[in-house]
Amino acid sequence: MPCFLSRSCAVFYSKKRKKKMMQAGLLLLCSLLVLPTAGAVDRKILVRVKPQYPPIAKRLKLTGTVMLTVVVEPSGVVKEVNTIMGEKILVEAARQAVKQWKFVSTSVQSFEDVELEFPVDAAP
Repeated sequence: MPCFLSRSCAVFYSKKRKKKMMQAGLLLLCSLLVLPTAGAVDRKILVRVKPQYPPIAKRLKLTGTVMLTVVVEPSGVVKEVNTIMGEKILVEAARQAVKQWKFVSTSVQSFEDVELEFPVDAAP
C-alpha cells in the first residue's frame, strides 16, 4: 500500500507522474508529425454540389446558416465533415452536399471552414 504521508513517497509518485505525462506529450508530438496537416488554408473548390432543401424544412419555412468544418485529404477528396452550428434538418442536407465536393490537390491534409445559407426565398 502506498505511503502518502512521507515526503519521499510524494516525491516518488510525482516523478512517476511527470514521466508518464512526458511520454504522453511525446506520443502526441509524434502523432502530429506522422499526419501533416495545414490549418484552414482556403483551398479552391473544384466541384461544388448545392444542398437539397429538405421538403420538411420548406413546409416549416425553415431558413438559416449552417457552418461546417471539412477535413480534406491531399487529393482534394472530403474525408470528414463536422458540424459547427445550424438547424439539425438543414445541417444534414448541408453535410450530404459537402461530402461530394472536390478541392484542389495539395501536399497535405487540410481543414476548411464552410458556411452554407438556406435563404428565406428558397423556402416558399
